[in-house]
Amino acid sequence: MAASSDAPDPRPEAGRDEAPGGADGLDVLDAEAHGVDPAEADAAPRSRRLGVVTLVLALVLLAVDGVAVGLLQAELVTAAASLALVTMLASIVVGVVALVAVALRRGRWPAVAAVLLCVLANPFVLVWLLGQVLPTS
Repeated sequence: MAASSDAPDPRPEAGRDEAPGGADGLDVLDAEAHGVDPAEADAAPRSRRLGVVTLVLALVLLAVDGVAVGLLQAELVTAAASLALVTMLASIVVGVVALVAVALRRGRWPAVAAVLLCVLANPFVLVWLLGQVLPTS
């Protein structure tokens, strides 16, 4: 069966030195040399907003946890326990979202800092650290 003359020849023309992917082929080779998928190399840059938001939320949780410790010092145990419960649950949620931001590369380094601050904002961890640092009477 003879090939149709209307279809383009998939083979390169004899004597052409063009590499696939561009006039000189460097964009494909550079992306592959750096371990990046060529399709991903042309993608738009990712937003860092998720990592920054989780970092800000982790800082707020750490401040609220500090208020809870201050209320505990003032012997307002019910209010301190309520704030500690809220910060413990919220720190778990913010920590998981920060881990997602790390995995998706959406503000990786602020999200790593947010994960560490979420661990520190856990009331059990914070009280244990304060017990190690502060002298007991």
